[in-house]
Amino acid sequence: TIRAAAFEAEGCAISQASASLMTERVVGLEKAEAKEIAAKFRAMLVEGAEPGPELGDLEALQGVAKFHGRVKCALLSWEVLKGATG
Repeated sequence: TIRAAAFEAEGCAISQASASLMTERVVGLEKAEAKEIAAKFRAMLVEGAEPGPELGDLEALQGVAKFHGRVKCALLSWEVLKGATG
């Protein structure tokens, strides 16, 4: 179970907002659940998948998908989470 999540970073508003929302969303989840949320978040931004209720406030970043150069900003913290959860 992910008991705590935090981030310390400098970057654009999109990357910081995504990291902030991610830390709020994954606390209390099992690693597998966090990976599933990460996959659904990526699908929303990269593939245009509709956000489900499991994304919660992360749905607010759906519009980033329109700006292909900024998608990587929104996904940066999620890539770190993926590496941390194995």
